Amino acid sequence: MTRFARRFILSLAAFYLLMASPIMAAPVIADIQIAPAATSTRIRLIASEAITISAFVLTNPDRLIIETPDINFQLPPDSGLAAEGAIKSYRFGKTAPDRARIVFDLASPMVPGDIVNSTAMGGGAYTVSLFLTAADRQSFDKAAQISALSIVTKEPAAPNNAATHLDNRPLIVIDPGHGGNDLGATGVTGLFEKDVVLAFSIALAKKIEAQGLCRVLLTREQDVFIPLDDRVKFARQHNAAVFLSIHGDTIASGVDVHGATVYVGDERSSDAEAAKVAEYENKADSNGGYTPQTTDSSVADILGDLTLRETRTRSSLLARELVTRIADTAHLNRNPLRAAGFRVLRAVDIPSALVELGYMSSKADVDQLISSEWTDRMTTRMADALVEFLGPPRLSQDTAKP
Repeated sequence: MTRFARRFILSLAAFYLLMASPIMAAPVIADIQIAPAATSTRIRLIASEAITISAFVLTNPDRLIIETPDINFQLPPDSGLAAEGAIKSYRFGKTAPDRARIVFDLASPMVPGDIVNSTAMGGGAYTVSLFLTAADRQSFDKAAQISALSIVTKEPAAPNNAATHLDNRPLIVIDPGHGGNDLGATGVTGLFEKDVVLAFSIALAKKIEAQGLCRVLLTREQDVFIPLDDRVKFARQHNAAVFLSIHGDTIASGVDVHGATVYVGDERSSDAEAAKVAEYENKADSNGGYTPQTTDSSVADILGDLTLRETRTRSSLLARELVTRIADTAHLNRNPLRAAGFRVLRAVDIPSALVELGYMSSKADVDQLISSEWTDRMTTRMADALVEFLGPPRLSQDTAKP
C-alpha cells in the first residue's frame, strides 16, 4: 500500500469518527497533503465538508496564503514543520473568531491557480485542491503587489456598551503577543509563546478588574492573529491610559540566560540584544501572513515632538515601576530595563511598555510561567505597578461615582 493510500484511509477513518460525534460548529481539516511536481504543486485539504477558500501570495519572505472560514484544525502538533518541493513549511490558525488562515513558506516562486472541491471515495470527507504553478520572479512580485493592495484590514470595533462610555476610570489595554498562526517562540517543553502569554494576560486582566480602580481590555481574548498596527489602533481607539504588551523572550546570549525584561519603544536600541528582540517581534505580521502597510507618521507630526518626548518619559516611568514591583517575584534579566524599536510600542500619545516574562528557552522560566502560584504573585505585582503608575490623584478624579 502506498504512503498516499495509507494517509487517505486514515483521513477517512478520522472523519467517520467525527461524523458519529456531536455536530461541530466549524468544519474540520484533518490533513494537509502536498504533491510537488517539476513545474507545479498541488495542495489538498482533507475536510469534513466543502469549504470556500481564497489564495494569494506575498513577498518578504515569499509566502502563499490560504484564507478560510472558521476551521477546526485537527492536525498533529508537528504538522507543517517540514514540507515538500516548493513548500518549505506551513503554519495555521485563526485570524478572527470566524476566519482562519494557512501560511505556506515558499522555497521558490509559485502562483495559485484553480481551486477544486470534490467528494472523497464514496463520501464522508471532502478534498479541497489548490493548484500552484511555477513563476518567474517578476510575475510573482507583480502578483504579490496586487494581493497587498487588495488586502483590507478591519479595525477592531469599539464595544457597543453605554456603560463603558460612562465609566471614566483609566483604561489599561493588555496585548497578549502573537496568536493564531503566529506561534511566537516554542518553549523547551513544547509550549507555544502565544498560549503562555494569553493565559498570563487573562489572569492579569482579572487581577486588575478585581481591584476596581481601572478598566481593562485585551487586544485578543482567544487564539487569533492580529496585525501589530491594529493592536496599537485598538488602544488609541479606546483612549487607553496605558498599553502593555506581554511576551516571552527568545534571544539569549548563553544557554543559562533567563529572567524578565521590560522594554520601552525607541528607534535607538539600548543594546544589540534589545535590537535583536525587537527585530524578532516585529516579524509577527509576516509570520501571520500579513504585509504591514507603511507607518503613517501624520499623527506624530500633528502631536509634535513635545508630546512624543512626554510619552516616552511616561513610558520609562511605567517600565521602572514594573521592574521595581516585580523584582521580589520574578528573576530579572541582568539588564531588566531596555529600549528598542518595537512596532507595537509606537503609540505616540499612550505610555507603553513590553514585558518579556522570561525566556522560552529556559526550563526554569517556563516552569514559572505555567505555575499558578507564580502567576498569581506576578499578576498581583504588575497590577499594583499599573495602579501606582496611573496615580491616586488621577484615580480619585476620574473614577466614576457609584
